[in-house]
Amino acid sequence: MGAWGYFTPEQQAKMMKKMEQYTPEQLTSLRKVANELIKSLRQGFEQGVSPENEEIVALAKRLEEGQSLFNINDPGVEKAIERFHSENPTEKDHGIDLELYRYIQVAKSHM
Repeated sequence: MGAWGYFTPEQQAKMMKKMEQYTPEQLTSLRKVANELIKSLRQGFEQGVSPENEEIVALAKRLEEGQSLFNINDPGVEKAIERFHSENPTEKDHGIDLELYRYIQVAKSHM
């Protein structure tokens, strides 16, 4: 089902409407930036860098800022993402599995 199936139809519609505000080129650029941030966060995680490390916290903050463009200010969106990762610990959504998700969440808590 993927993470998308964990969002309510209303959340999906709102997120799609937000995505429609961007050109395909802008969406591609945003995804590229997000992928680089995720890659850097994964490297930190795999190298055992503390999620409290300033650089890791800064990367998590930048990732969150990009995600906030689409999360429609709905706390249920983050809960759906968390539920997806909890129920599918090894499945990746945009390169993030449960372990990396938790690492990023800890880093975000230090922002």
